[in-house]
Amino acid sequence: MSLPRDIRAFLAHYPGQEDDPGASDNLLFYQNELFCQPDDLLISEILQNWRKDYIQLEYNHAFIQWLFPIQEHGMNFEAQPLQPHEIAEMKQDSSIIERIKSSYELMLDFYGMRLLDFETGLLGRSEGYAARYINLSRE
Repeated sequence: MSLPRDIRAFLAHYPGQEDDPGASDNLLFYQNELFCQPDDLLISEILQNWRKDYIQLEYNHAFIQWLFPIQEHGMNFEAQPLQPHEIAEMKQDSSIIERIKSSYELMLDFYGMRLLDFETGLLGRSEGYAARYINLSRE
């Protein structure tokens, strides 16, 4: 069975993708300087106000490409594809790394999990996990 095109591109680090130095929306968003669209929120607002807001996380899908940008267009055309220069800068900024971790923990909780060890990636069940596991189903 062959992997889908988008997964192959991701695993190969998007070969042939050119960097657009003028495109820095993801970096600015994670620096808490740019509002995501269409929700018009800073990342700090999402991380503070949407924790355990399972209805918001379930039905509002526009934010996901801001929290977890990828190097190609997705379903939210107001989100810019992640640029190689943004990746390099984000890796060097400890406050951005902390926001990425918090974004990950936000979504893990939505799915009924929690991060036990940041270094190893070990996961465990969160409180109320049984009710949250339904979000893992694609039905």
